[in-house]
Amino acid sequence: MEKKIPTESLLQYLQRTGQPIPSELLPGNDSQPFFTIRETTSATPRTPFNRRDYYKICLSSNMGRGDGRLIYNEQEIPLDQPCLLFTHPSVPASIEIMDNPISRYQAIFNKAFIEGHIPGDVQYASPLFNSSLHPVVLLTKTERDRLSMIFNEMQSLRESDYAYRWDMIRNLVQLLIHEGIRLHQQQITYAAPVRDRLVDAFMTSLNQHFPVDSAESSLGLLSPAHFADQLHVHVNYLNSVIKKHTGKTTRAIIQERVLAEARALLRNTNWNIAEIAYALGFEYPSHFNKYFKQFTNLTPLEFRNSQQPALTDSL
Repeated sequence: MEKKIPTESLLQYLQRTGQPIPSELLPGNDSQPFFTIRETTSATPRTPFNRRDYYKICLSSNMGRGDGRLIYNEQEIPLDQPCLLFTHPSVPASIEIMDNPISRYQAIFNKAFIEGHIPGDVQYASPLFNSSLHPVVLLTKTERDRLSMIFNEMQSLRESDYAYRWDMIRNLVQLLIHEGIRLHQQQITYAAPVRDRLVDAFMTSLNQHFPVDSAESSLGLLSPAHFADQLHVHVNYLNSVIKKHTGKTTRAIIQERVLAEARALLRNTNWNIAEIAYALGFEYPSHFNKYFKQFTNLTPLEFRNSQQPALTDSL
């Protein structure tokens, strides 16, 4: 068995959901911009737990309890009230809608559709592009109804023959991204938008190292000094700017990202602990064991064993 985390392509997604395959996704054309939107009210069995090569924004309008759940990396997030979901392509995710059918929209698009249209500081503030952020924004009924109008407008535009409909849809996608950031920041006690180019460059450089999809190659040691060298600044200056704009140290952000990847590999691959340790840049498995337990209070093997029953029961 090939030791890689599965990544679902746009073509595979459309085939899995029984949607027509457009010419843009045929071999040789898959670098073309693509956007689709889907409205559904049916229950959804648990979807494959994998990464994707596309972006997804979902609006769930349910008001009940226990209607669904989102498995996002190592988190299990209940979907029991109206919410807006932004799923980062590199983060393994799965969604399940129980017996109670709920109305929801799914906007799906590829990198070519949105590339060059979202500023770096906006990307850092949105979970669609920043995998360290929580993917779910809770909504009031009023907010849900207002956002439903945006999704409905995108759907109407997609089905129209207006020559500039894709530009209008792209603008509405950007509006949803900004709405997600604004509403999320209203729901947390501190929220200062990041405007420093160095922070954006650091996060971009960090995210380029992920996902780790092979047990045969090593991530290498990631340290503040490593990124400072890449960005041509002194490490102390990098640390001060990162701390000022995020409230966290550079090392803490790196650790959070490595730990998130470690959890994903332990949960979603059959790689042994030594292979995962090597892939994440640890010279010895014992160093990885100590590192992982320091932040989770579990050894890698204990964490993996704690996840297996849940995976088996829900497949």
